Amino acid sequence: MTLQYSLMDYEHWLDEVKAALDSVNMPMIDWQGVWPFDFQAEYDSGTKPHDAAMRANRYWWREQNKSLKQDCRESKDCWLPRGHRGVCQPVAENIARR
Repeated sequence: MTLQYSLMDYEHWLDEVKAALDSVNMPMIDWQGVWPFDFQAEYDSGTKPHDAAMRANRYWWREQNKSLKQDCRESKDCWLPRGHRGVCQPVAENIARR
């Protein structure tokens, strides 16, 4: 596989990630500059685009909650706000790979 092919493949994967984020009203352009998420690592580990988008979404929510001092105190990796109902939901759930 050439670097150019690999780059195009990554760009296509990233376009699918962006579309998934747009579908949940979390445009990458708005959030990535504030709290950078490691999309390259997700791609390299074989994460499906939709799953990477949902992980980024949870990551950004956790970071936003932390910045507002409203992060969950039950678990360091829970993306839900303080005082949420039900069990904690981690940012990095076990997800399917490509």
